[in-house]
Amino acid sequence: MTSPESDKPELDCREVLEEVYLYIDDECSEVRRSVIRAHLDECSPCLAEYGIEQEVRAMVHRCCSQEKAPDEVKDRLRRKLSAIEQVGEVFTEMAERER
Repeated sequence: MTSPESDKPELDCREVLEEVYLYIDDECSEVRRSVIRAHLDECSPCLAEYGIEQEVRAMVHRCCSQEKAPDEVKDRLRRKLSAIEQVGEVFTEMAERER
């Protein structure tokens, strides 16, 4: 979906919150960052959630930045997070069909 004033796509709150870690970690494109930033600037609930996520990330970094996880642990965690994400997508699709 795009705004009539702009060629940039607009995101809904669900999309923004799904991508907030990518935004925080600067792991998305500049265009995507710009779209997410515009949404955060206009949406108080998402901005509050973003602030919470940013604080959690900073706290974890302060507490754990000196320790390095073994590659095996990182891989296992990535697989589990991917599986959780896939399950979340299935539930989201099911919820949208029920509407």
